[in-house]
Amino acid sequence: MRAIVIFDGDCGLCNGFVAWLLRRDRDGRFLVAGSAGAPGRAALEAAGLGAGIAASSIVVWDGVEGLVRTDALARIARGLPWPWRAARAMRIVPRPLRDGVYEQVARRRPRRPAEDPACGTPPAGLVALWRSRLATEADVVALAPAP
Repeated sequence: MRAIVIFDGDCGLCNGFVAWLLRRDRDGRFLVAGSAGAPGRAALEAAGLGAGIAASSIVVWDGVEGLVRTDALARIARGLPWPWRAARAMRIVPRPLRDGVYEQVARRRPRRPAEDPACGTPPAGLVALWRSRLATEADVVALAPAP
């Protein structure tokens, strides 16, 4: 099942994580969307999350639930091949502890203006793959459960 990863396009750490993810997601399980763009905002709304959440947390929405912080990272790990899939074991650590570490890292993350915060800034060698994995509003609608 596909999922959309919503991230802060102005965050250097977030952009780096998305680049890392795209290199490892060989099966194309994840689409990406900057939180400042229409697809990112639509996915956050569909997930029942406020638009501001993606300014301080990575979000994963799979059409069923919206996951944030370390729950989102564990969901991403579950969709990747080995050895990255093993990182989902982080869920055995109590959420307050693992999210506390996440928050400490998030407070220190590098901020940099993206060319387009709606989709972030791909590294030069990853532009085509990054663009091919950008979520659209149609992708958000396709993931949403039927009424």
